[in-house]
Amino acid sequence: MKSAIRSVIVIIGVMVSGPGPAHPAEMSRTFIEAARKVKPSVVNIIIYRTSIRDGRRIYAKSGFGSGTIISREGYVVTNYHVVRKGDYYQMVLSDGSEYEPEPVFADAYYVADPKTDIAILKIAAGKAPTFTPAVFGDSDRLEEGEWVIAVGTPYGLRQSFTSGIVSSTGRSDIGFADIEDFIQTDVPINPGNSGGPLVNLQGELVGINTAIRTVSGGFQGISFAIPSNIVRRVSAELLQYGRIRRGWLGFLARERRLPARGERNVVEVMSVIKDSPAEAAGIRTGDIVREVDGKRITTLGELVAAVGNKPIGSTVTIRAAREGYIGEYALVMREKAEFRRSQQEGRRLLGVYGIELDDDSRSEGVVISAVSPLGEAYRHGLKKGDCVRSVNGRVVGSVDEFLNVFRRDSSRLVRLEVLRDSRLYTVDFSADME
Repeated sequence: MKSAIRSVIVIIGVMVSGPGPAHPAEMSRTFIEAARKVKPSVVNIIIYRTSIRDGRRIYAKSGFGSGTIISREGYVVTNYHVVRKGDYYQMVLSDGSEYEPEPVFADAYYVADPKTDIAILKIAAGKAPTFTPAVFGDSDRLEEGEWVIAVGTPYGLRQSFTSGIVSSTGRSDIGFADIEDFIQTDVPINPGNSGGPLVNLQGELVGINTAIRTVSGGFQGISFAIPSNIVRRVSAELLQYGRIRRGWLGFLARERRLPARGERNVVEVMSVIKDSPAEAAGIRTGDIVREVDGKRITTLGELVAAVGNKPIGSTVTIRAAREGYIGEYALVMREKAEFRRSQQEGRRLLGVYGIELDDDSRSEGVVISAVSPLGEAYRHGLKKGDCVRSVNGRVVGSVDEFLNVFRRDSSRLVRLEVLRDSRLYTVDFSADME
Protein backbone atom coordinates (compact mmCIF):
# COMPACT_ATOMS: atom_id res chain seq x y z
CA MET A 1 0.00 0.00 0.00
CA LYS A 2 1.22 3.55 -0.77
CA SER A 3 0.04 5.03 2.50
CA ALA A 4 1.97 4.23 5.67
CA ILE A 5 -1.25 4.30 7.62
CA ARG A 6 -4.30 2.42 6.35
CA SER A 7 -7.68 1.74 7.81
CA VAL A 8 -8.33 -1.86 8.73
CA ILE A 9 -11.68 -3.46 9.35
CA VAL A 10 -11.53 -5.21 12.71
CA ILE A 11 -14.27 -7.63 13.74
CA ILE A 12 -16.33 -6.32 16.62
CA GLY A 13 -19.89 -5.33 17.54
CA VAL A 14 -22.07 -2.27 18.07
CA MET A 15 -25.52 -1.30 19.54
CA VAL A 16 -28.08 1.46 19.01
CA SER A 17 -30.75 3.38 20.97
CA GLY A 18 -32.79 6.60 20.73
CA PRO A 19 -32.64 10.29 21.68
CA GLY A 20 -32.37 11.06 25.40
CA PRO A 21 -34.17 13.58 27.64
CA ALA A 22 -32.60 16.89 28.63
CA HIS A 23 -32.43 16.45 32.42
CA PRO A 24 -29.28 14.47 33.44
CA ALA A 25 -31.08 12.35 36.05
CA GLU A 26 -33.88 11.46 33.66
CA MET A 27 -31.40 10.69 30.89
CA SER A 28 -29.43 8.42 33.24
CA ARG A 29 -32.62 6.56 34.21
CA THR A 30 -33.51 6.14 30.52
CA PHE A 31 -30.15 4.51 29.80
CA ILE A 32 -30.44 2.28 32.86
CA GLU A 33 -33.90 1.04 31.87
CA ALA A 34 -32.85 0.38 28.27
CA ALA A 35 -29.81 -1.61 29.46
CA ARG A 36 -31.92 -3.54 31.97
CA LYS A 37 -34.42 -4.46 29.28
CA VAL A 38 -31.89 -5.87 26.80
CA LYS A 39 -29.50 -7.49 29.28
CA PRO A 40 -31.28 -10.90 29.56
CA SER A 41 -31.18 -11.22 25.75
CA VAL A 42 -27.39 -10.88 25.44
CA VAL A 43 -25.28 -14.03 25.09
CA ASN A 44 -21.54 -14.29 25.57
CA ILE A 45 -20.15 -16.86 23.11
CA ILE A 46 -16.98 -18.78 23.85
CA ILE A 47 -15.59 -20.30 20.66
CA TYR A 48 -13.64 -23.57 20.43
CA ARG A 49 -11.84 -25.51 17.75
CA THR A 50 -11.97 -29.25 18.30
CA SER A 51 -9.67 -32.08 17.30
CA ILE A 52 -9.26 -35.77 18.01
CA ARG A 53 -6.17 -36.86 19.91
CA ASP A 54 -5.61 -40.43 21.16
CA GLY A 55 -9.27 -41.16 20.61
CA ARG A 56 -10.39 -38.18 22.71
CA ARG A 57 -11.96 -34.92 21.57
CA ILE A 58 -9.82 -31.93 22.50
CA TYR A 59 -11.34 -28.44 22.87
CA ALA A 60 -9.07 -25.45 22.24
CA LYS A 61 -10.46 -21.98 22.92
CA SER A 62 -10.16 -19.87 19.76
CA GLY A 63 -11.97 -16.65 20.63
CA PHE A 64 -14.92 -14.76 22.08
CA GLY A 65 -17.98 -13.22 20.55
CA SER A 66 -21.43 -11.99 21.42
CA GLY A 67 -24.95 -12.96 20.44
CA THR A 68 -28.53 -11.80 20.80
CA ILE A 69 -31.46 -14.08 21.70
CA ILE A 70 -34.30 -13.60 19.20
CA SER A 71 -36.81 -16.28 20.31
CA ARG A 72 -38.08 -17.91 23.50
CA GLU A 73 -36.86 -21.23 22.08
CA GLY A 74 -33.27 -20.05 22.38
CA TYR A 75 -32.28 -19.08 18.84
CA VAL A 76 -29.35 -16.66 18.92
CA VAL A 77 -28.30 -14.30 16.13
CA THR A 78 -24.62 -13.41 15.80
CA ASN A 79 -22.09 -12.71 13.06
CA TYR A 80 -20.89 -15.31 10.60
CA HIS A 81 -17.32 -14.14 11.18
CA VAL A 82 -17.81 -15.09 14.86
CA VAL A 83 -18.98 -18.67 14.37
CA ARG A 84 -16.54 -19.44 11.57
CA LYS A 85 -13.65 -19.09 14.04
CA GLY A 86 -14.48 -22.51 15.52
CA ASP A 87 -16.70 -25.57 15.37
CA TYR A 88 -18.05 -25.72 18.94
CA TYR A 89 -19.54 -23.03 21.17
CA GLN A 90 -20.42 -22.36 24.78
CA MET A 91 -23.02 -19.71 25.56
CA VAL A 92 -23.23 -17.78 28.84
CA LEU A 93 -26.27 -15.70 29.78
CA SER A 94 -26.42 -12.55 31.92
CA ASP A 95 -27.25 -14.57 35.06
CA GLY A 96 -24.09 -16.66 34.59
CA SER A 97 -25.89 -19.81 33.41
CA GLU A 98 -23.89 -21.77 30.84
CA TYR A 99 -25.34 -23.68 27.89
CA GLU A 100 -24.09 -25.96 25.15
CA PRO A 101 -25.17 -25.52 21.51
CA GLU A 102 -27.87 -27.56 19.82
CA PRO A 103 -27.73 -28.26 16.06
CA VAL A 104 -29.88 -25.85 14.05
CA PHE A 105 -30.17 -28.13 11.01
CA ALA A 106 -29.12 -31.79 10.89
CA ASP A 107 -25.72 -31.93 12.60
CA ALA A 108 -24.77 -28.29 11.91
CA TYR A 109 -24.43 -26.06 14.97
CA TYR A 110 -25.19 -22.95 12.98
CA VAL A 111 -26.81 -21.76 9.78
CA ALA A 112 -25.40 -18.63 8.16
CA ASP A 113 -25.60 -16.10 5.36
CA PRO A 114 -22.01 -15.02 4.62
CA LYS A 115 -23.19 -12.25 2.28
CA THR A 116 -24.70 -10.27 5.19
CA ASP A 117 -22.39 -11.74 7.87
CA ILE A 118 -25.36 -13.13 9.85
CA ALA A 119 -25.48 -16.53 11.57
CA ILE A 120 -27.93 -18.36 13.85
CA LEU A 121 -27.03 -20.63 16.79
CA LYS A 122 -29.41 -22.46 19.12
CA ILE A 123 -29.08 -22.88 22.87
CA ALA A 124 -29.64 -26.47 24.06
CA ALA A 125 -32.17 -25.96 26.85
CA GLY A 126 -34.28 -29.10 27.24
CA LYS A 127 -38.01 -29.44 26.62
CA ALA A 128 -39.32 -26.16 28.04
CA PRO A 129 -37.00 -23.28 27.18
CA THR A 130 -37.99 -19.88 28.56
CA PHE A 131 -35.43 -17.44 27.19
CA THR A 132 -35.96 -13.70 26.89
CA PRO A 133 -35.76 -12.53 23.27
CA ALA A 134 -34.79 -9.01 22.34
CA VAL A 135 -37.63 -6.79 21.12
CA PHE A 136 -37.05 -5.76 17.51
CA GLY A 137 -37.19 -2.07 16.69
CA ASP A 138 -37.53 -0.46 13.26
CA SER A 139 -34.02 0.40 12.04
CA ASP A 140 -35.48 2.43 9.16
CA ARG A 141 -36.64 5.01 11.71
CA LEU A 142 -33.16 5.64 13.13
CA GLU A 143 -31.99 9.24 12.84
CA GLU A 144 -28.54 10.78 12.81
CA GLY A 145 -27.69 11.99 16.30
CA GLU A 146 -29.93 9.43 18.02
CA TRP A 147 -28.53 7.82 21.17
CA VAL A 148 -27.84 4.07 21.09
CA ILE A 149 -26.37 1.44 23.44
CA ALA A 150 -24.17 -1.55 22.65
CA VAL A 151 -23.79 -4.70 24.75
CA GLY A 152 -21.21 -7.40 24.23
CA THR A 153 -18.01 -9.15 25.28
CA PRO A 154 -15.07 -6.90 24.39
CA TYR A 155 -11.87 -8.87 24.91
CA GLY A 156 -13.94 -11.53 26.69
CA LEU A 157 -15.31 -9.13 29.37
CA ARG A 158 -18.91 -10.28 29.78
CA GLN A 159 -21.95 -7.97 29.66
CA SER A 160 -20.16 -4.70 28.88
CA PHE A 161 -22.34 -1.66 28.05
CA THR A 162 -21.25 1.36 25.99
CA SER A 163 -23.21 4.19 24.39
CA GLY A 164 -22.96 6.79 21.65
CA ILE A 165 -24.93 8.29 18.79
CA VAL A 166 -25.89 7.27 15.27
CA SER A 167 -23.42 8.94 12.93
CA SER A 168 -25.00 7.79 9.67
CA THR A 169 -27.15 5.09 8.10
CA GLY A 170 -26.99 3.21 4.81
CA ARG A 171 -23.19 2.92 4.81
CA SER A 172 -21.83 0.67 2.06
CA ASP A 173 -18.48 -0.11 0.42
CA ILE A 174 -16.91 -0.66 3.85
CA GLY A 175 -15.24 -3.84 2.57
CA PHE A 176 -16.51 -6.15 5.27
CA ALA A 177 -19.52 -8.04 3.91
CA ASP A 178 -20.76 -8.76 0.38
CA ILE A 179 -24.06 -6.95 0.97
CA GLU A 180 -23.62 -3.82 3.08
CA ASP A 181 -26.17 -1.38 4.49
CA PHE A 182 -24.55 -0.50 7.81
CA ILE A 183 -25.52 1.79 10.66
CA GLN A 184 -22.47 3.89 11.55
CA THR A 185 -22.11 5.02 15.17
CA ASP A 186 -19.47 6.39 17.53
CA VAL A 187 -20.30 3.76 20.18
CA PRO A 188 -17.04 2.42 21.68
CA ILE A 189 -16.71 -1.26 20.76
CA ASN A 190 -13.77 -3.63 20.48
CA PRO A 191 -12.97 -7.19 19.34
CA GLY A 192 -15.43 -9.54 21.06
CA ASN A 193 -18.45 -7.23 20.70
CA SER A 194 -19.39 -8.80 17.36
CA GLY A 195 -22.90 -10.20 17.30
CA GLY A 196 -24.09 -8.25 20.33
CA PRO A 197 -27.17 -6.02 20.18
CA LEU A 198 -27.34 -2.36 19.31
CA VAL A 199 -30.45 -0.92 20.99
CA ASN A 200 -32.27 2.38 21.14
CA LEU A 201 -33.25 4.12 24.38
CA GLN A 202 -36.43 2.08 24.49
CA GLY A 203 -34.28 -1.05 24.75
CA GLU A 204 -35.34 -2.21 21.27
CA LEU A 205 -32.94 -4.05 18.98
CA VAL A 206 -32.03 -1.77 16.07
CA GLY A 207 -28.81 -3.46 14.96
CA ILE A 208 -26.24 -6.20 15.42
CA ASN A 209 -22.73 -4.92 16.15
CA THR A 210 -20.28 -6.01 13.49
CA ALA A 211 -17.12 -3.99 12.87
CA ILE A 212 -14.97 -0.93 13.55
CA ARG A 213 -12.63 1.00 11.32
CA THR A 214 -9.28 1.34 13.04
CA VAL A 215 -5.56 1.85 12.60
CA SER A 216 -4.41 0.50 15.97
CA GLY A 217 -6.76 -2.49 16.28
CA GLY A 218 -8.85 -0.81 19.02
CA PHE A 219 -11.82 1.53 18.91
CA GLN A 220 -11.14 4.91 17.29
CA GLY A 221 -14.53 6.50 16.90
CA ILE A 222 -16.17 4.66 14.00
CA SER A 223 -18.20 1.47 14.40
CA PHE A 224 -20.78 -0.38 12.31
CA ALA A 225 -23.91 -2.44 12.91
CA ILE A 226 -26.24 -4.47 10.68
CA PRO A 227 -29.74 -2.87 10.74
CA SER A 228 -32.39 -4.82 12.66
CA ASN A 229 -34.75 -4.94 9.67
CA ILE A 230 -32.10 -6.85 7.72
CA VAL A 231 -31.38 -9.08 10.74
CA ARG A 232 -35.08 -9.92 11.14
CA ARG A 233 -35.58 -10.80 7.46
CA VAL A 234 -32.37 -12.82 7.08
CA SER A 235 -32.91 -14.70 10.35
CA ALA A 236 -36.45 -15.68 9.37
CA GLU A 237 -35.30 -17.01 5.98
CA LEU A 238 -32.38 -18.91 7.49
CA LEU A 239 -34.61 -20.64 10.02
CA GLN A 240 -37.31 -21.46 7.48
CA TYR A 241 -35.23 -22.48 4.47
CA GLY A 242 -31.67 -22.88 5.76
CA ARG A 243 -30.55 -20.29 3.20
CA ILE A 244 -31.51 -16.88 1.82
CA ARG A 245 -33.77 -16.82 -1.23
CA ARG A 246 -32.52 -13.67 -2.92
CA GLY A 247 -34.11 -11.96 -5.84
CA TRP A 248 -31.57 -11.58 -8.61
CA LEU A 249 -31.41 -8.99 -11.38
CA GLY A 250 -28.25 -10.26 -13.07
CA PHE A 251 -26.04 -7.24 -13.63
CA LEU A 252 -22.94 -5.90 -11.89
CA ALA A 253 -22.54 -2.17 -11.30
CA ARG A 254 -19.99 0.32 -10.02
CA GLU A 255 -19.92 3.95 -8.96
CA ARG A 256 -18.27 6.39 -11.32
CA ARG A 257 -17.74 10.14 -11.09
CA LEU A 258 -18.80 12.42 -13.95
CA PRO A 259 -17.59 15.86 -12.80
CA ALA A 260 -17.97 17.35 -16.26
CA ARG A 261 -21.73 16.87 -15.99
CA GLY A 262 -21.94 18.36 -12.51
CA GLU A 263 -22.84 15.03 -10.93
CA ARG A 264 -21.07 13.63 -7.92
CA ASN A 265 -21.64 9.95 -8.72
CA VAL A 266 -23.39 7.74 -11.22
CA VAL A 267 -24.01 4.01 -11.05
CA GLU A 268 -22.77 2.30 -14.21
CA VAL A 269 -23.53 -1.23 -15.36
CA MET A 270 -20.18 -2.95 -15.91
CA SER A 271 -21.39 -6.46 -16.75
CA VAL A 272 -24.66 -8.19 -17.62
CA ILE A 273 -24.90 -11.88 -16.72
CA LYS A 274 -25.87 -14.37 -19.41
CA ASP A 275 -29.48 -15.66 -19.20
CA SER A 276 -30.33 -13.16 -16.46
CA PRO A 277 -33.43 -10.97 -15.96
CA ALA A 278 -31.26 -7.96 -16.89
CA GLU A 279 -30.27 -9.50 -20.23
CA ALA A 280 -33.88 -10.42 -20.97
CA ALA A 281 -35.03 -6.86 -20.20
CA GLY A 282 -32.41 -5.28 -22.47
CA ILE A 283 -29.98 -3.81 -19.93
CA ARG A 284 -26.50 -3.40 -21.44
CA THR A 285 -22.96 -2.86 -20.22
CA GLY A 286 -22.31 0.89 -19.92
CA ASP A 287 -25.89 1.84 -19.03
CA ILE A 288 -26.18 4.47 -16.27
CA VAL A 289 -28.84 3.55 -13.70
CA ARG A 290 -30.89 6.64 -12.88
CA GLU A 291 -33.91 5.31 -10.98
CA VAL A 292 -35.28 2.12 -9.47
CA ASP A 293 -39.06 2.10 -9.07
CA GLY A 294 -39.08 5.89 -9.17
CA LYS A 295 -36.30 6.32 -6.57
CA ARG A 296 -33.23 8.30 -7.63
CA ILE A 297 -30.02 6.23 -7.63
CA THR A 298 -26.57 7.83 -7.27
CA THR A 299 -24.66 5.21 -5.19
CA LEU A 300 -24.26 1.45 -5.09
CA GLY A 301 -25.67 1.45 -1.57
CA GLU A 302 -28.87 3.08 -2.84
CA LEU A 303 -29.12 0.48 -5.62
CA VAL A 304 -28.69 -2.42 -3.16
CA ALA A 305 -31.23 -0.92 -0.76
CA ALA A 306 -33.74 -0.35 -3.57
CA VAL A 307 -33.75 -3.97 -4.73
CA GLY A 308 -32.58 -5.83 -1.60
CA ASN A 309 -36.01 -6.44 -0.07
CA LYS A 310 -37.93 -7.09 -3.28
CA PRO A 311 -39.67 -10.48 -3.18
CA ILE A 312 -38.95 -13.12 -5.78
CA GLY A 313 -41.38 -12.78 -8.70
CA SER A 314 -41.86 -9.03 -8.31
CA THR A 315 -41.17 -6.61 -11.15
CA VAL A 316 -38.54 -3.89 -10.76
CA THR A 317 -38.64 -0.89 -13.10
CA ILE A 318 -35.25 0.61 -13.91
CA ARG A 319 -34.69 3.88 -15.74
CA ALA A 320 -31.24 3.98 -17.33
CA ALA A 321 -29.33 6.37 -19.58
CA ARG A 322 -27.67 5.08 -22.77
CA GLU A 323 -25.94 7.32 -25.33
CA GLY A 324 -27.90 10.37 -24.23
CA TYR A 325 -31.31 8.68 -24.11
CA ILE A 326 -33.32 7.48 -21.12
CA GLY A 327 -34.86 4.03 -21.37
CA GLU A 328 -37.20 2.17 -19.03
CA TYR A 329 -36.69 -1.55 -18.35
CA ALA A 330 -38.89 -4.00 -16.45
CA LEU A 331 -36.94 -6.78 -14.72
CA VAL A 332 -38.64 -9.71 -13.00
CA MET A 333 -36.84 -10.68 -9.79
CA ARG A 334 -36.00 -14.37 -9.70
CA GLU A 335 -33.83 -16.57 -7.55
CA LYS A 336 -30.45 -17.30 -9.05
CA ALA A 337 -29.83 -20.92 -9.94
CA GLU A 338 -27.56 -22.53 -7.35
CA PHE A 339 -26.54 -25.63 -9.30
CA ARG A 340 -22.85 -24.76 -9.44
CA ARG A 341 -22.62 -24.32 -5.69
CA SER A 342 -23.70 -27.93 -5.26
CA GLN A 343 -20.54 -29.03 -7.01
CA GLN A 344 -17.49 -29.65 -4.88
CA GLU A 345 -15.39 -27.25 -6.94
CA GLY A 346 -17.91 -24.45 -6.57
CA ARG A 347 -18.14 -24.91 -2.81
CA ARG A 348 -14.35 -24.80 -2.41
CA LEU A 349 -14.06 -21.80 -4.72
CA LEU A 350 -16.52 -19.91 -2.54
CA GLY A 351 -15.44 -21.29 0.83
CA VAL A 352 -11.66 -20.92 0.46
CA TYR A 353 -11.17 -18.24 -2.17
CA GLY A 354 -14.42 -16.35 -1.57
CA ILE A 355 -15.44 -15.78 -5.19
CA GLU A 356 -18.50 -16.50 -7.30
CA LEU A 357 -18.43 -16.63 -11.09
CA ASP A 358 -20.91 -16.02 -13.90
CA ASP A 359 -20.90 -16.00 -17.69
CA ASP A 360 -20.91 -12.49 -19.14
CA SER A 361 -23.61 -11.94 -21.77
CA ARG A 362 -21.48 -9.84 -24.17
CA SER A 363 -17.86 -10.92 -23.87
CA GLU A 364 -18.49 -14.68 -23.90
CA GLY A 365 -16.17 -14.78 -20.89
CA VAL A 366 -16.13 -15.36 -17.15
CA VAL A 367 -16.89 -12.49 -14.78
CA ILE A 368 -16.35 -12.45 -11.01
CA SER A 369 -19.81 -11.62 -9.69
CA ALA A 370 -19.01 -11.63 -5.95
CA VAL A 371 -15.90 -11.37 -3.79
CA SER A 372 -16.15 -12.14 -0.07
CA PRO A 373 -13.94 -10.00 2.20
CA LEU A 374 -13.31 -13.19 4.19
CA GLY A 375 -11.71 -15.10 1.30
CA GLU A 376 -8.25 -15.37 -0.24
CA ALA A 377 -9.31 -13.64 -3.46
CA TYR A 378 -10.13 -10.43 -1.61
CA ARG A 379 -6.74 -10.47 0.10
CA HIS A 380 -5.09 -10.77 -3.33
CA GLY A 381 -6.94 -7.75 -4.69
CA LEU A 382 -9.58 -9.36 -6.90
CA LYS A 383 -12.75 -7.31 -7.37
CA LYS A 384 -16.32 -7.85 -8.41
CA GLY A 385 -16.56 -7.25 -12.16
CA ASP A 386 -13.09 -8.56 -13.01
CA CYS A 387 -13.18 -10.63 -16.22
CA VAL A 388 -11.17 -13.86 -16.00
CA ARG A 389 -9.07 -14.55 -19.07
CA SER A 390 -7.10 -17.56 -17.81
CA VAL A 391 -6.84 -19.78 -14.75
CA ASN A 392 -3.62 -21.64 -13.87
CA GLY A 393 -2.22 -20.86 -17.32
CA ARG A 394 -5.25 -22.10 -19.30
CA VAL A 395 -7.51 -19.74 -21.26
CA VAL A 396 -11.17 -20.08 -20.22
CA GLY A 397 -14.29 -18.73 -21.89
CA SER A 398 -17.06 -19.96 -19.56
CA VAL A 399 -17.70 -20.85 -15.94
CA ASP A 400 -17.85 -24.54 -16.86
CA GLU A 401 -14.39 -24.33 -18.44
CA PHE A 402 -13.07 -22.52 -15.34
CA LEU A 403 -14.46 -25.20 -12.99
CA ASN A 404 -13.06 -27.99 -15.18
CA VAL A 405 -9.55 -26.50 -14.92
CA PHE A 406 -10.05 -25.92 -11.20
CA ARG A 407 -11.06 -29.56 -10.70
CA ARG A 408 -8.13 -30.93 -12.73
CA ASP A 409 -5.75 -28.85 -10.59
CA SER A 410 -7.02 -30.40 -7.35
CA SER A 411 -9.33 -27.45 -6.58
CA ARG A 412 -6.46 -24.99 -6.33
CA LEU A 413 -5.90 -21.57 -7.79
CA VAL A 414 -2.28 -20.93 -8.75
CA ARG A 415 -2.55 -17.94 -11.08
CA LEU A 416 -5.39 -15.90 -12.57
CA GLU A 417 -5.28 -13.38 -15.39
CA VAL A 418 -8.10 -10.85 -15.15
CA LEU A 419 -9.12 -7.90 -17.27
CA ARG A 420 -10.11 -4.74 -15.39
CA ASP A 421 -10.74 -1.38 -17.07
CA SER A 422 -8.95 -2.55 -20.24
CA ARG A 423 -5.85 -3.58 -18.26
CA LEU A 424 -4.65 -7.14 -17.80
CA TYR A 425 -3.63 -8.13 -14.26
CA THR A 426 -1.96 -11.32 -13.03
CA VAL A 427 -2.93 -12.57 -9.57
CA ASP A 428 -0.48 -15.08 -8.10
CA PHE A 429 -1.80 -17.48 -5.42
CA SER A 430 1.23 -19.78 -5.51
CA ALA A 431 2.93 -18.17 -2.50
CA ASP A 432 0.04 -19.41 -0.33
CA MET A 433 0.94 -23.01 -1.18
CA GLU A 434 4.56 -22.80 -0.09
